[in-house]
Amino acid sequence: MVSFDYPAKLPDSYVGFWGPVTATIDWCEENYIFTPYIAEVVNSFTNFIFVALAMGHLWSTYKNNFGSLYVFISIGFASVGLGSFLFHMTLRYEYQLMDELPMVYVTALPFGYIFSWNQPRLVQYAWIVGTFTATALFTYIYIYVQRNPAFHQVFYAILNFGVIYKTIRTIQWKVTDSKARKTMYKILVLAVSLFIFGFFIWNLDFLLCPNLIDWRRNILGFPLGVVTEGHGWWHIFTGLGVYYFIIYNQLLHTWMTDQQDKYKLVWHGIFAEVQLQKPKIE
Repeated sequence: MVSFDYPAKLPDSYVGFWGPVTATIDWCEENYIFTPYIAEVVNSFTNFIFVALAMGHLWSTYKNNFGSLYVFISIGFASVGLGSFLFHMTLRYEYQLMDELPMVYVTALPFGYIFSWNQPRLVQYAWIVGTFTATALFTYIYIYVQRNPAFHQVFYAILNFGVIYKTIRTIQWKVTDSKARKTMYKILVLAVSLFIFGFFIWNLDFLLCPNLIDWRRNILGFPLGVVTEGHGWWHIFTGLGVYYFIIYNQLLHTWMTDQQDKYKLVWHGIFAEVQLQKPKIE
């Protein structure tokens, strides 16, 4: 493969088109080295996997009558990608929030739904209002009180682990077909494994950052050096993880609504769809 030298390293005092960095996190990708208009090119454009996969889910939700919950989840999925694109393009704090807050909101939706499902009316309201209140309180604290990204990561993890725990309990109680249970567990393991692997690469990106920059500049060159942008891989693996996690929840949803016989899991290569089956004409 033909390789080229990376652009010259910019001085620490360099300020790009969007102004000084105000985000609380700056990643390993060197800022503004390709263009003064995009701080992190790879970390920006890898976010479009979120948008592409979300649009696929949105179309599938409409086509297969999954209702408003999955419409909002699909839109929220896309908004994470768009917010993260703006964040990595600018490294401004206001756009960092457009990346991080939609992650919380799009997870709070299934959290509130799964915990309130099949509960007495008063308990349903308590879960829905409680989830909304906790999410709103988190938003206020994160914006005005505690800007440490670890606070966001912990709250986001609690929501995800809550959804995973409750969906597994619901499968054990509601899904009576062992083959269907096995399929759901496989997709859940796939989704979680993609998250974990992406998180592993993300941490390597932090720990090995000086080495990665040196390898890109002095050994690999451009474009091969792009494959060492760990946070870009985090976007790709996380996007796929969210994609399969939604498939997993849709499969469970068909059982929760007693419509499992009307739906079938259909694979299109590595992608999947919980497809509404046309009624048979006798």
